[in-house]
Amino acid sequence: MNKFPVPTWRPTIVPTSDWIVERLRKYLHGAHFTLFENGSCVVWPSFERLSDGDCKKRLLSVVAHHPDFKVRRHSSGDFLVTFRGGVGGVMSGEILKKNESILRAEAFAQGNLPSEILTAQDNQSVADVELIAGLYVRAQLYRDVESQIIVKIV
Repeated sequence: MNKFPVPTWRPTIVPTSDWIVERLRKYLHGAHFTLFENGSCVVWPSFERLSDGDCKKRLLSVVAHHPDFKVRRHSSGDFLVTFRGGVGGVMSGEILKKNESILRAEAFAQGNLPSEILTAQDNQSVADVELIAGLYVRAQLYRDVESQIIVKIV
């Protein structure tokens, strides 16, 4: 497998895969997707089924380049985090709210890539919460690239 920089963060506070599937079905408006062990998903293009190998290649493609992400907060408080190539994941707003101080500390201490410098805002702004959600989902993505275990096809 290719070598690429990885964050040291390996989140341990995680929702169940059933919770993730339920939320992704809602937030992806019924699109089909492949779910990996740590919560990363690959959304299938309209009317096209992706093979397991194609989904694994899409995950690898994200981390082989700079893995920029986009974070969208939903009215439920959850965060949908997307990367290039139809790859993404979801962060529970409830988990983040209940564990914010722990997740904040872990994200800013261990969620960066070797070439990144992350700084927390003193006022703990909304942007920081979105950054924590993005770093959380990205850390899980790296775990999924490593394990490549598919748990569900939805």
